[in-house]
Amino acid sequence: MNRPPEYPDVIEPGEPRWRSWWLGLALPWGVQSAVLLMLWPQEQPRLEWWLWSAVLPLCWALILAVRVLVWQIELFNRKVYLRALEAAMQAWWQRRSLGLPVQDVLLLGPAGDMQEDYLNLMTSVSPPLAIPGATQPMLRCPLSLSLISEREPALARHLTRLTLALPGLSECWPQLRAIAWVGDESGQAAFVEALVRAGVVLPEARLLLQNLTDLDDLIDTFHRDCRGEDDWLLCAGVASVASAEEGELGGEAGFFWRVSWQGQQLVHRGEYLASQSPAELCAQMQRYAGLQSAPTTCLALDRASQAAFVEGGWSAVEHQLAGQWGVLAHLAPFIGMSLALLQAGAAGQPCGWLSQDGNQRLAIGVAVPYGNS
Repeated sequence: MNRPPEYPDVIEPGEPRWRSWWLGLALPWGVQSAVLLMLWPQEQPRLEWWLWSAVLPLCWALILAVRVLVWQIELFNRKVYLRALEAAMQAWWQRRSLGLPVQDVLLLGPAGDMQEDYLNLMTSVSPPLAIPGATQPMLRCPLSLSLISEREPALARHLTRLTLALPGLSECWPQLRAIAWVGDESGQAAFVEALVRAGVVLPEARLLLQNLTDLDDLIDTFHRDCRGEDDWLLCAGVASVASAEEGELGGEAGFFWRVSWQGQQLVHRGEYLASQSPAELCAQMQRYAGLQSAPTTCLALDRASQAAFVEGGWSAVEHQLAGQWGVLAHLAPFIGMSLALLQAGAAGQPCGWLSQDGNQRLAIGVAVPYGNS
């Protein structure tokens, strides 16, 4: 988890102890005056006695003035430090609150490639699809159930066909600035090759997108480098998990995002659950998205993440999607983000997503339907 920066505590300036200062004047001055009065020669003028009596108060006043000046300087430095600290914290939260405005979302999974099906996938359950020769039930995309090996390149090529069929995308290819891919190199190579065969001229930039840290870098890259109104990034990936732990279904899926300034849905940065409590992490995610409470809807890609964040008020009991998608390893958080984007756009309300990644780290994030506002 990315925590807010910690700065040294400011030292509270010590106010002068006025009672001690007045006592420090009165007692020595009284003693000095009494001694002078007893020892002062009668023939000496009284004016000189008063002048000698004023030496101590004048020295006291000078020392007190220096002490008050030091106090005021410390107060000023404290005010400047607190102001700089507040500005640094606001800048950190503002940067962490950035997200990716997503214009188009495509999903490929066990439900097939009909995109309207994924808008209603929050509650329906898909039965496992049998593959000839498979030793255990698996959730597979119904493209070629007989193909057991090299499924990721096949999924990538089919995802390319869906991408090329998006309305209005053919005119946007010249403004593509980079491709971010989730998955193995074989899938990326198949995806890029299919685009090139279709006559698409692709940029050389390739961005790594395997975890939430890479997503952070992608968000920063988009806001830094995509300055033009028509600039956009292509984010995609596929995964096919052949085997899973006992009691779980291996799954496969693919996704595509067109990230552009015209995107009406915004996916915020995600975070991993580490040493902090789930409630603290949920509160931080709500602050990223500017939410006063937990998102209206939450979805979970597995049961572990569903149970982990209940303490923070993020309940996904009604939208437990492990039976629809199965185990997706490193792709699972991005499928969760994609579903949250679709749900947020359809419902007009923020949607949280909960998932595990390929290393079984619990991840959390939120998508909101006002990315370009």
